[in-house]
Amino acid sequence: MFLTIVLFVVGLALIIKAGGYFVGSSIAIAEYLRIPRIAIGSTIVSVATTSPEFIVSATASVSGQPGIAIGNAVGSAIMNIGFILSLICMMRPIPVSRREFRIPSLVLLGVAVLLAVLTLHLTLSRASGVILLVLGLAYLVFDYSRHKRASSRKLPQQLQVIVQDPRMQTVGRSVVFFLVGLAMVVGGSRLMVTSAVKIAEALGVRPILIGLTIVALGTSLPELVTAVTSVRKGVTDLSLGNIVGAGILNCTVIAGTSAAIMPLRMTRTTQLYNLPALVVTVAVLIVLARLSDRLSRRDGGILFALYAAYVVGLVLLRGR
Repeated sequence: MFLTIVLFVVGLALIIKAGGYFVGSSIAIAEYLRIPRIAIGSTIVSVATTSPEFIVSATASVSGQPGIAIGNAVGSAIMNIGFILSLICMMRPIPVSRREFRIPSLVLLGVAVLLAVLTLHLTLSRASGVILLVLGLAYLVFDYSRHKRASSRKLPQQLQVIVQDPRMQTVGRSVVFFLVGLAMVVGGSRLMVTSAVKIAEALGVRPILIGLTIVALGTSLPELVTAVTSVRKGVTDLSLGNIVGAGILNCTVIAGTSAAIMPLRMTRTTQLYNLPALVVTVAVLIVLARLSDRLSRRDGGILFALYAAYVVGLVLLRGR
C-alpha cells in the first residue's frame, strides 16, 4: 500500500510539473503562430490547462477504468467552479462581462445537461462520445472565430506577463518543453490511474470516488496555477474564462474522447448524484454572475459551501 501511494504521488507530481510546461509552451507556440491574443486567453489557455485531464481520462479509458475516466472529467469541472473559482473570488472579486460570459456559460450548462441525458441508461456509449467530441471541437472553432472577429478589443496588457515564460523564447524551445510536458503527463497519468485503482480497492470504495476527488484535484492544478497567477497580475477575468472554457472541454472533448475509446459505464447513484451536482453548480454560477457585474467574496463563499456539501455527500456515498 505504501509503495502504491508513493507511485500515485510521483504520478501526481509529474502531472503538476508537466501542466506548467504544457500551459507555457502551448501559449508560446500560439503566439509565435500569431494567433490573436484574445483567442489565446479564452481558448488556447483552456485547451492547455485541460491537457492533463484529457490524457488521464483517455489513459483510464484505455486501461478499462471508466470510473476514473468519467470521474476525472466531471470531478474536474465541478472542482474548477466550486473550489478553484470560489477561492479566487474570496481572494479578489472577479469582474463579469455579461456579454462575454453569456454564451460560454450557457454552453457549459447545456453540455452538462446533455452529458446527464446521454448517461440516463448508465452508459456513455461510443456514439454519444463522438457526439460530445464533435460538439466540443465545434465550440472551440466557434469560440476562436468570434474572438478573432472581436480582436480589436484587446485583452489587458498584463496577460502577456502571465502567459510568457522566459525559458521559451524561441519556437524550438517551446516545442521541446511541449514534448517533455507530453511525455511527463503520459507517464504520470499511467502511474496515477494504476495506483488510484489499487488505493480504491484497499479503501473499499469505487474508483470513481478517487477520480472525482484526488485525481480531479491533481489534473485541475494547472487551472489553479493560472487562476492564482491571474489574481496576482490583476486580471481575474482571465481565470473565469479559463475555468468556464475548461468545464466545456471536460464535458465534451475529454468525456467524449474517453467514451469513444471505450464506453463508460457507471452506477445509478453516480448518475443521479454527480452529474446533477455539475448541472446545479453551473446553474448557481450563472445566477450569481447575472445578479451583479462581478463575482464577490460572498459569491465565492456560496460556491465553496456548495462544493463542500457535494464532497461530504460524495464521501457518505463512498463512490457507490
